[in-house]
Amino acid sequence: MLPSILIVEDHTEFRQALCHFLEIHDVQAKLLEASSGEEGVLLARKKKPQVVIMDFQLGGISGLEAAAQIKQADPQCHILMLTLFNSKEIPFVYRKGAVEAFINKSDLDDYLIPILEQILS
Repeated sequence: MLPSILIVEDHTEFRQALCHFLEIHDVQAKLLEASSGEEGVLLARKKKPQVVIMDFQLGGISGLEAAAQIKQADPQCHILMLTLFNSKEIPFVYRKGAVEAFINKSDLDDYLIPILEQILS
């Protein structure tokens, strides 16, 4: 059975581009999509994905709040946070919580696939 990856991103074009990115890099996983933090939390509770790739800034609840709720419901879930901010700007306290890795959206090519390969292997 294929693992599943939930992508939580409120910008439709970026969410679709990220799905395409994972497909062309031959990531062997079922891809699920949510367009808000609230929808992501509900879908994660229902589908129990192995990995959640979530935008830091979402309309409604923030990516950090959604990550905390998902992690509370499923401590085994790996949560990767995407951001436009420099990851050094994110307070250290957040790094020790529900989020496993912060990845700048401009660095997806360099970091996302290796991290996913490590998690899914």
